[in-house]
Amino acid sequence: MRYTTWTSDRMFVSYRQYYLQGDEFLSEYDDSDTVRRIFAGNSLAAGGPEHLTVCAGTHTGRIRLTTRQCADEPPLPGEEWETVVDVSICSTSGSLWLFRWGGDVEEDAGNFATAGAGWYRVRVQARGRDDGDGNDGDGHDGDTPVEEHFLSVWPAPPGPDTVHRANDAFARTHYDPTRPPGRPVQP
Repeated sequence: MRYTTWTSDRMFVSYRQYYLQGDEFLSEYDDSDTVRRIFAGNSLAAGGPEHLTVCAGTHTGRIRLTTRQCADEPPLPGEEWETVVDVSICSTSGSLWLFRWGGDVEEDAGNFATAGAGWYRVRVQARGRDDGDGNDGDGHDGDTPVEEHFLSVWPAPPGPDTVHRANDAFARTHYDPTRPPGRPVQP
């Protein structure tokens, strides 16, 4: 499998959020209900045209984040990842960049719309969200982040949200497997 990987122990989150955003998100689209869809849906991520919002446990501070740009769907992760979901997003501009809350881009992570404009699946994996939620605010225990996320992005047709695992306290509180899965938001 061909992929490009980027990792940072200093990914800064505010209001529990970070994002993938395309060049047309702010000028063409408004999806003000994304956070509501996270709380009412899979508990970890929700997307729409040109964006994905991810919900961390850490309110304000640093997490470890690894991203992977994939040509195909990656294998499912091991049980060490407490919460794992797949969601669909559409890039209309042919670009998807990693953003911190407030609009700062992590350019070193690269463009996730590797096949240009079109649909992508994003697998979001999280562990340590409970520790991040209970942390004193910096998201670290010494030099080590207490919360870790892994994002994999690959070109794929749109599909409903898939929850592979929902085992942290936030997921157990907000995710209800009896509700219908979230549907992709069309451009």
